[in-house]
Amino acid sequence: MGHAALPRRNSSGYSARVARVGERIGEYRVVGEVTRTGTFNTYDTVHVVLPRRALVKVMSSTVQRIAVRAVREAYFLETMQHGGIPRVYESAMLADRRPWFAREMIEGPTLASRLNGQPMDRLEVISVVRDLAELLAHAHQHGLVHTGVRPDRIQLVTDRSFPVCIADWSDARAHDAAAVPYVPLAGSWHYAAPELVRGEVLDDRADVFSLGVIGYQLLTRTLPFDRGAIAMREAAGHHVPTEVRCPDAPPELTGMIDQMLSYDRWDRPSCSEVRADLAWLVQSLATSMLRIRKPRWTPEFAFAAPEYEQLEVERTGAVDDDQD
Repeated sequence: MGHAALPRRNSSGYSARVARVGERIGEYRVVGEVTRTGTFNTYDTVHVVLPRRALVKVMSSTVQRIAVRAVREAYFLETMQHGGIPRVYESAMLADRRPWFAREMIEGPTLASRLNGQPMDRLEVISVVRDLAELLAHAHQHGLVHTGVRPDRIQLVTDRSFPVCIADWSDARAHDAAAVPYVPLAGSWHYAAPELVRGEVLDDRADVFSLGVIGYQLLTRTLPFDRGAIAMREAAGHHVPTEVRCPDAPPELTGMIDQMLSYDRWDRPSCSEVRADLAWLVQSLATSMLRIRKPRWTPEFAFAAPEYEQLEVERTGAVDDDQD
């Protein structure tokens, strides 16, 4: 099979064309379709020479504002270089000038699937939030804000150097990006920070809010705000405190999550602070949960009778009087 044929041009650029199984995109042969949106199509592929699977993302239009997203996401992934972020293998353009890039295929269940299954124990919840905070802090140090952190974009992995992975960075923005009106996807609405919805200049704390929603959801199995940021504005940012919903969780954790959910971003901690505090909490809980083995025998101790103690006091006092 040759390279994917050109789609038909329309007034807004090229219409979305789904590549068929067996067709090639660059040096990658399509095995199947993964997702399809109005912005891009994503394919499960294999390299025609190397023993490599890859996820290939192809923009569905040549409109500049849409096409730039593929190049930008590939650039961001290549910049960060972290075990919790996929590696970029290649980035290029099709003959019709639609950008595409191939990235590492990540295996593992999503956090959304875990939310639909058995509840996590408290130590696992703390560990996941801690690791996500570390991953987001790494992105923030590289001048990036994810803006779209949500459970279905987070994967739990066991065969990588880092236990969690955020694979989709299509919504990421640079710190110095201009403030633009934000229209969140249906899946992102409940996790979007209030300042993001208001179209204000972004900073790292937008991701802190999203992580706080995820932490609240992992602990309580419910969302803190039924209608996202709009409900926050109407209720002045109030929600049922995490400790009320989950009284058996460590107060250090519930207090941290409530702080992350603050309506005013300046009241939220940074991801680095979240990571440091939860790392301490994980270590403390792990230590307290160690089973202490009881000794097989206990040595006997001689305890003085009260009369003996009284005599000793009196005798000591008499000696002191003689010395005087």
